[in-house]
Amino acid sequence: MSIQFKAEKREQLGKSSARKIKNAGRIPAIIYSDKGNVNLSLDAREFEGEYLKGNLPVSVIELELAGKKVKVIAHKIELDPVSDRPVHVDFLGCADAKAIRAKPRLVFINQEKSPGLKKGGVLNIVLRRVEVVCEGEKSIPEKIEVDIGALHISNKVRAADLKLPSGVKLVKKDNFLVASITGRGKSEEEKAAATPEAGAATPAAGGATPAKADEKKAEAAKKPEAKK
Repeated sequence: MSIQFKAEKREQLGKSSARKIKNAGRIPAIIYSDKGNVNLSLDAREFEGEYLKGNLPVSVIELELAGKKVKVIAHKIELDPVSDRPVHVDFLGCADAKAIRAKPRLVFINQEKSPGLKKGGVLNIVLRRVEVVCEGEKSIPEKIEVDIGALHISNKVRAADLKLPSGVKLVKKDNFLVASITGRGKSEEEKAAATPEAGAATPAAGGATPAKADEKKAEAAKKPEAKK
């Protein structure tokens, strides 16, 4: 998937310059590459529109800069803590012949079949995306499916359990945690059996109810004491 933006080179840096760029309706950005870093800016509305579609982390972006086209990938998108709008972008330069990094989203499938979820467990998702290295632009996956249909309570999904497409490898080498089924639960039948019916009276010792026991005490008090 390819996305195109028109970019303008930034000559001045610093907070004051960044503020002016934002006031002009643009987003400051930088391209990190082996040939040297390039500071630039993008149209804020145009970039935000593509960002909201959710495809930027898995797309090769073509920037038109000073009459030339540069292929990059969005490595880090900084968001405003209040509005959640993009305020700064870090790009990584890429070429067709080189490995490309991307962050496809994880989609957890067959949740309705999971024995752990059926028993009241909860799917605890640790990661929504994973960073991968792809052999080329065409091998970038839009998503990676994670099948949890056979998971029980306390079962975990780790990096080694992910089924990656051909030409795609994880950036991290350790067997990190992706998700787990947590919590303990009972079926509706078990819950009903464990809960006493509302309003049920508890019999006193000997089978007498509290009311009858009080009547017996009252009768005993009326009887005269036996003479010695």
